[in-house]
Amino acid sequence: MAGYFIGCWGLAFINAALANADGRSPLKYFLASLFLGPIVTLVLAGTREREGQIEQVDLWRRRTS
Repeated sequence: MAGYFIGCWGLAFINAALANADGRSPLKYFLASLFLGPIVTLVLAGTREREGQIEQVDLWRRRTS
């Protein structure tokens, strides 16, 4: 059970770092990640924020649509 909590907190910190690197609010993504975990990771991987707009990314070709 302790491993589950360590994994959840670790994923939350990783998601916060990814959000910060992309220019998003790390606190917002950290808190969301504590509750939604891998779903938030998919959102971070599948979208990019440019000029205040969220764009979807084609993960296979690494292009924005």
